[in-house]
Amino acid sequence: MHGETPPHGAARNAQRTAGSVHSSFPPYSNRLLLQSFLLGLVPPIVLLAAIALKDLTLLTYTHVMSAVMWTGFDLFMAIILGRVLKSLDIAGRVEVAKRLTPSTFFILPSLAATTITAGIYLAMELGVFNFSYLWIVAALAIVAILTIQGFVILMPNSMKIFIELAKPNPRKEEIAKLNGINIRLAGVQGVLQIAIIFIMVNISNIPPAQVQLNLSSIFYSLVAFAALFLGVYLSIYRGAVASYRRNELDEKAISTLRLGLYGHIAIFMILGLTLLFA
Repeated sequence: MHGETPPHGAARNAQRTAGSVHSSFPPYSNRLLLQSFLLGLVPPIVLLAAIALKDLTLLTYTHVMSAVMWTGFDLFMAIILGRVLKSLDIAGRVEVAKRLTPSTFFILPSLAATTITAGIYLAMELGVFNFSYLWIVAALAIVAILTIQGFVILMPNSMKIFIELAKPNPRKEEIAKLNGINIRLAGVQGVLQIAIIFIMVNISNIPPAQVQLNLSSIFYSLVAFAALFLGVYLSIYRGAVASYRRNELDEKAISTLRLGLYGHIAIFMILGLTLLFA
């Protein structure tokens, strides 16, 4: 029937197909994302093994190495990469962001969450997780600042960069601006992490006591991490879906962000599994 009007759904699909946008994701983006996810799985899996095996040495190693790599990442980006970016024009900064954002998308949140979770486990095992100790309170205060910075500023900026890169005509100035903010904030985080190292040295001098492992503290910490992460992530994801409906993003970009959500949830689930063996 040539004179019939096609259904509204079919008309919308035809319109989207005719006016579809092409993602400007570089061809290496998915490979870098996959590598970041696989690397991001390592710290929580090692922590899970340490808790399951009741291995204090492995637990200490996991906490220290995760903290060292997290601090190293931040200091490198602030001191080295920040200076490199200042010498580049906008186009050069965007090219760096295209590679940096997917490369750190999973690994940095994983290192942060694993470091903090392992640190709480270790403090409890050593009998020093006591709010009457000022050094413990100071460490938790800095951890709270790092967590808010990471999940409220750093991660959203990375997602915004990622979404902007997926558009056919990305705003290069905005990408360079957000990437610059992340680089500078990484330096602040590096300084705070050095302060925590100083605090850890003083905590190691606290006489250990025989205390029962309080799993509720770890459980509530993980719930707080996950709730903060999911709230921020889903908020930005909804904005990306709105852009998709305006035909500013393609289905590939939305699918990638959805996979990113699932990947981060998987990392938090592995950390949550440690409670079963503690």
